[in-house]
Amino acid sequence: MIFSRFFAPSHTSQNPEKRLEAIQNLSPEKPTDKTILHELAFNDANADVSLAALNKLNTFVLWLKMSQSAHHAKVKKIAERTVEAALMGQGDVTINANEKASFLRESANGELIQTVLVNDPSLLADNNLVMTLLHKVDKPAFTQTIFLHHADNAMQQSILATIEDSSVLQKLEKKCRDNAIHAAIATKLQVLKAQAEKPIELMRRVTLCLSKYQALVDKSDVEDIDKRQAELLGEYNDLMTDSSILSSEDKTAVDAKFARISEKVSRHLSRIRPEWEAQKAAKEKAEIEALCKQHLSHATIQVNWLYGERLCEATLADVAVVNESVRALEVSADHMASLGGSAKLLDEVRTGIASLNNSLEAFSMQQQYGQKLLICLSQVEALAEESLAEEAKQQHTAITPSEPVTSGQDDKEKVLTEQTVEAAKAVNTDATESKSVEGDAVQNGTDQNDDVSHKAPESIEAEFKALSEKYHDLRNELISVPSALNKRWHAASRVFSQKKQAKKAEVDQALRQCRKQISVIDNLIAQGKYRGAITKFEKLSASFESMPESVKKQLAKRFEKTAEDIAHLEGWQDYIAAPRKPALVEEAQTLASTPVEDIKQRGEAIRYLRQQWLSLGAGSDDDALQNAFDAALELAFQPCREHYAALDAEREKALKARQSLIEQVAAIDLSQDEAVLAKLFDRTVKQWHECGQVEKREYESLKQRWNKTISPLQTKVNQWHAMNKKAKQQLVAQASALLAEKDIASATETAQQLQHSWKAIGHAGKRDESRLWREFRLANDALFGRLKDQRKAQSSAFDETFNTLFTQLNAIDSESDESTIATSIQDIESRAKELPGAMRAKLDKKITGIQKQQQTRAQQRQVRKVQQRAQSVISVLSESLRAGDITNINDDDADMLKKRWKSALSKPTPVQQSRHWLTVALEAATDLPSPESDSSMRTNVQLTMMTAKLEKGESLSPAQLLEDWIAHGKVNDQETHLLERIVNVLDNNPEVVA
Repeated sequence: MIFSRFFAPSHTSQNPEKRLEAIQNLSPEKPTDKTILHELAFNDANADVSLAALNKLNTFVLWLKMSQSAHHAKVKKIAERTVEAALMGQGDVTINANEKASFLRESANGELIQTVLVNDPSLLADNNLVMTLLHKVDKPAFTQTIFLHHADNAMQQSILATIEDSSVLQKLEKKCRDNAIHAAIATKLQVLKAQAEKPIELMRRVTLCLSKYQALVDKSDVEDIDKRQAELLGEYNDLMTDSSILSSEDKTAVDAKFARISEKVSRHLSRIRPEWEAQKAAKEKAEIEALCKQHLSHATIQVNWLYGERLCEATLADVAVVNESVRALEVSADHMASLGGSAKLLDEVRTGIASLNNSLEAFSMQQQYGQKLLICLSQVEALAEESLAEEAKQQHTAITPSEPVTSGQDDKEKVLTEQTVEAAKAVNTDATESKSVEGDAVQNGTDQNDDVSHKAPESIEAEFKALSEKYHDLRNELISVPSALNKRWHAASRVFSQKKQAKKAEVDQALRQCRKQISVIDNLIAQGKYRGAITKFEKLSASFESMPESVKKQLAKRFEKTAEDIAHLEGWQDYIAAPRKPALVEEAQTLASTPVEDIKQRGEAIRYLRQQWLSLGAGSDDDALQNAFDAALELAFQPCREHYAALDAEREKALKARQSLIEQVAAIDLSQDEAVLAKLFDRTVKQWHECGQVEKREYESLKQRWNKTISPLQTKVNQWHAMNKKAKQQLVAQASALLAEKDIASATETAQQLQHSWKAIGHAGKRDESRLWREFRLANDALFGRLKDQRKAQSSAFDETFNTLFTQLNAIDSESDESTIATSIQDIESRAKELPGAMRAKLDKKITGIQKQQQTRAQQRQVRKVQQRAQSVISVLSESLRAGDITNINDDDADMLKKRWKSALSKPTPVQQSRHWLTVALEAATDLPSPESDSSMRTNVQLTMMTAKLEKGESLSPAQLLEDWIAHGKVNDQETHLLERIVNVLDNNPEVVA
């Protein structure tokens, strides 16, 4: 004990060599020695002593602790190597599987885990451990290496479940050879693709929904806006149930846009709703006023129907129906009054209601008068039939063979007979239309007809006069006489009026004819046509004797004077004719020898000569002159005869052409399209009119056949034209209504649709097509004129805005900072959204140019900055590292250096590779040549770097190599040439220190 205080143990000696010797004598099996070894290992200042103690203890736990906590770089580095060797199963330090797994899971760094896991296949059997370690390393390249080269199917499936990067999966898909895993990767890619597309599709649908929502501010119908807003809000809320798949930026932007649009729509609604509600109220008032007018019209028609068509046979049901229409009118009037309708119209309607009610109250008494009127009318009709029968009997017995009848008398009798037959038909037709109410009246009329069947015409006329007075008395009692009764009355009374008019017409006609004949005879005498005057007077004398005495009395003086003139002329006839006839013969012969220039004039000349000849009368010695005159006229007429023969041939040809055309029309298939039938109709009608003339008697029959044949085709074409006319009238009305629209752009789009509809509709007929097109075109021209004016005004505003924005772009200072320029450009872009595409394109091009200039200047600044940093690093390396003092770095260099390089320069750390090796590696990484003396080392460096890249998926960057080069610390004299080579690297590749 006493000696122990004088002789200290050797392990506590100040001499490291003695401590090393003492460690050789210590045994880790002894607790005391073991404690001493622990103390020396962890607390001794000498690295060799600490390493000797650790080697003596030689446990994995202590080596691991020392690798984590050693202060001396050498001890730390050796401890790390020892731990790595133990984990790799190398060296004399042992570790069991659980300790290895626990260490890798809890303490090992990423690089160590990669090294151990690749080189120890036993670890790959534990899927959970492997997945934990892969997650801890978190390097896609390492995960890819394990997946492709070391993992079984189960582990590959587990790894696939953790990979969410499509690019990594695509790389695995290309390199994977297992079909099942390949299919699993493809499925995972499809799932990721679908998941990636979901936010895009959701944003597209949300954007579309918000665009529709935004469009509501351009609508003017509040009811439609409310309906669409509710639909769009529901759609938006449904879409936003999946908003969790959106990024926070997209969701924030969508929410802001939705709030902004909602506010716009709300302001728009609040602005237009009062006017819309006023318009709605006005429209409702107009509709009830129109309905009231319609009910008034309908009720009036119903009451008129009751009086006009059902006066005599109306039932209680008929009256009830009419009364219901009046009650409906009263309800409409009350509704209009409650809405504050037009006071004038309301007074008019109430006046009409009062009038209609009065008519309904008086209907019962009016119906009794109507039935009495019907009985009286039946009696008049029976009397008319009796009068017609008596007149027909008289006409049948009035004309006998011994009585000569002139053509004029034939025409008058024909007209009278036709009129009589028509009147009889009218009476019979109207009489059969009477209902059961007038049955007794018809029977009474028949009985009375039997009683008066032998009455004289004067008696019949007297009885008609009495019935007429009775009829008019009853008619005056009625408010309105049914049109059917009026028609029957007019038909029956027409029999008597026509009879009276016929008698008067007969007398007037005879008087006119006689006066006309006397005037003609007087004119002939005045013209010197004595023969014609004498001949006509002979016929007039025969007719004059058969005329009624009343006519003779009126014409006696004129007839006697004309008779005296004729008697005087008969003595002079032969004297006048003697020298005139040879002259006429000579004129006829001259006419025959003259060439024909005008057929009509030649005919007129022949006719004139013939009339002159006949006016001279016939003499006893006129046969030779007559023959010569006839022969000359025949010769003169020969060219006319040939001309008329040619006309007959043309008429025959025209006749055949018209007949053929009728047959063609009859063969037309009416089931064809209406447009085709219309063209056929127009063409055949044109051909009909272009055919030549035919004989009048044949033309009438042809015309009837033509009309009958063309009628079905014409009817169908007319119906088609009418349908097209109606459709085009509607288009004209719609086009005209568009002029009142406020939204001109929408109105013009509608107008263009109407124009397409117009083209799709067929022809409306010659009369209406041009008129309708002119109206339609005028409406469209007016509408598009408004659009042109609006666009012109809008274009001016766009030009002004464009010029302003372009001027602002030109005024942007290229030397300004990026934020100022970006703010200015963003403001200009937001204002340019309303401009047309061409203007926006010009502005975008200008903006792109400015941005490119900014990018170019930024890149130049970055390059200069990198070059400056490289120079600063070169300066520091040349001065500070050589001097070994980092504190002397000047302020300019310190400002240019990044934190990374400041840290590297200020804290040298042990590096595995030598500075020489790192210099060659830097030259290889930057493609700079190395001295020939380092060629073998450069080859070794390149192989080492390539092996690391292939096996570990990693490569050392030039910046990392430079950082390791700096980590060696001070540059000694032997390494000066290496520093010069590094400076050369930085001069040629300043981006290394970027």
